[in-house]
Amino acid sequence: MKTLVDRFALNGSHGPARADSVRPVTQSIYGIIEAALALTRPERAMLVERLQDSLVATDVAGGTIVAPQDLVDFGARYEFPSTTRSPRETVTLTAIAGPVLSMRWGAITITDPWRPQAVPQTPDAALGPSDHPTVLTAIARTDTKTGTTDLQPVAAAIGAVAEVTAWHPLPAEGQFQLDSDSSLGAFYEIYEAPDLQPLFEDAEYMQGIFNRALEELIVPLEVGGRTAAAVFLCPKDLHPAWIGYDANGSGVAVLLDFGILALARGKGGQ
Repeated sequence: MKTLVDRFALNGSHGPARADSVRPVTQSIYGIIEAALALTRPERAMLVERLQDSLVATDVAGGTIVAPQDLVDFGARYEFPSTTRSPRETVTLTAIAGPVLSMRWGAITITDPWRPQAVPQTPDAALGPSDHPTVLTAIARTDTKTGTTDLQPVAAAIGAVAEVTAWHPLPAEGQFQLDSDSSLGAFYEIYEAPDLQPLFEDAEYMQGIFNRALEELIVPLEVGGRTAAAVFLCPKDLHPAWIGYDANGSGVAVLLDFGILALARGKGGQ
């Protein structure tokens, strides 16, 4: 598989640089820096983490290229390299069921619910009126220091994921649908916004939702006794999304990638 490391590999032998090779090497380094600066924010974050980990561990691979369908291939196994936080281990993609959202129109909105000033004014995708299930993809990673195992969110989806035959990037400015500063994301119908906004602005209430998400990963947000949104834990970053189409060409699901699976060395044994 291609990796981020492959994209920044230098050709040539190792050892002390000759005088006549200093300038070409320097130019190559500047080229690498320029290429790194041209990456998207998530790719730059991934590259920095890789470089930091490589200083203390040799068992570090570049990022794996991940297709949208890989993110919901539950039961698939991936091998992750050792880092300063976790040992080298093989993990399994696990589905964590979230709440079902009953929608009149299916006008899906994606946002960081703890940033009320940045709540979208228009929907991100249209899936049609239905009871839309939500699911979070997770992996279990071991903490090297404590020996405990924690579930880590990899992706989040809403809709009939099993009916998807083709995934396409969800168009948006900057190609990112979720900018999370609070480590939370949410799915809901745009018409729920007036009822949800007061909750998003209630810091104490959202702290409680955040605390629940730390334990359960994906939780319902209720208004008047009904489930109005699904709130999930995610890394603080920009996250791209895809819309999934069924065999009839209808949009039936939306998927967010948190960039975690790209850090794997590749697929592990089944």
